[in-house]
Amino acid sequence: MKQFIAAFVLSAFFIFAAIYGLILAVDPYNKFGYNVFGFETKAVSFARENKYNQVEHAKQKYTAFIMGTSSAHRYYTKDLNRLTGLVSYNYSTQSATPEDYIAMTRHIFTKYKPKLIMISFGFEDLNKFTVTDDMFYSSPLKKHLQEVPAEELERSLFNNSYLTLGAIADSLNVIWVNLFGKARHAYLEHGDHIVEPTDKTLMLSQAGYSEYEIDPKRIEYLKTLKKICDENGTKVVVLTTPLSLEHLNLIRHNPKIAAQFEKYKMTLVEIFGELWDFQHDGIAPYSTLEYFRDSIHPNHHLSTLVLEDIFGTAGPKIGKLIKK
Repeated sequence: MKQFIAAFVLSAFFIFAAIYGLILAVDPYNKFGYNVFGFETKAVSFARENKYNQVEHAKQKYTAFIMGTSSAHRYYTKDLNRLTGLVSYNYSTQSATPEDYIAMTRHIFTKYKPKLIMISFGFEDLNKFTVTDDMFYSSPLKKHLQEVPAEELERSLFNNSYLTLGAIADSLNVIWVNLFGKARHAYLEHGDHIVEPTDKTLMLSQAGYSEYEIDPKRIEYLKTLKKICDENGTKVVVLTTPLSLEHLNLIRHNPKIAAQFEKYKMTLVEIFGELWDFQHDGIAPYSTLEYFRDSIHPNHHLSTLVLEDIFGTAGPKIGKLIKK
């Protein structure tokens, strides 16, 4: 009986080690930056690494940069170029936080002398309870977060998202796509995003707000970002990313976080001097599939209108400029 138990435990250990080793080697969600097999694409787009390398090795002399979460993916660089006369790059990434923004800013200034940096902020960006994306720690950006010791930026080899059947399935999917399928890339030249098919309904996305507290560390990151830009004569334009009216009301009617919603806007005004606000009732006529992909992701059409509001000559139609 003891021999059977020992054999069972040993077999289970080797099976687990083999499966988890395969997941790590494929690294389908790019949690660690591994790519043992040299695959062209992963199960998800890993914008931080791709865009870092595009910025690092670009032949264009970019003079403007866009930052933000995935909600800022669909600002066309050609539109910002048209409106400002600058040459722009869209450096926005999924689940970005101020850790990303200060690291991106430092990276940019190692290569370029931008005249403009535009940052699109989401409500969760300043939240103490919003966890820094693991993909930040596996990207080259982490070396530009000087405020955190290097050893604290390292991640454990055991990641909960890789201890799932879904991770096994996604690892096999990555292998299949790279060996027998066709890789699809979400990001184009200048950091622009592909145009996706329109959904049939405007879905609520990431609407489960519970705890919210302004993070002092992230405030300091943004103050440092502003100081770096001021010292280099770079203009910083900040805005709140548009939310559909239904999503906006979920925040405002939640007694736990409603007060924090206004505090988040005023905090940005205090740091940057002024803020273009697109999170107000004026978004009501635009809360349709003509302008949104889901409740927190404006499509290319609405993103262009936002740029025209801020940089155009006709005057704002949607945004409200809040000054200090």
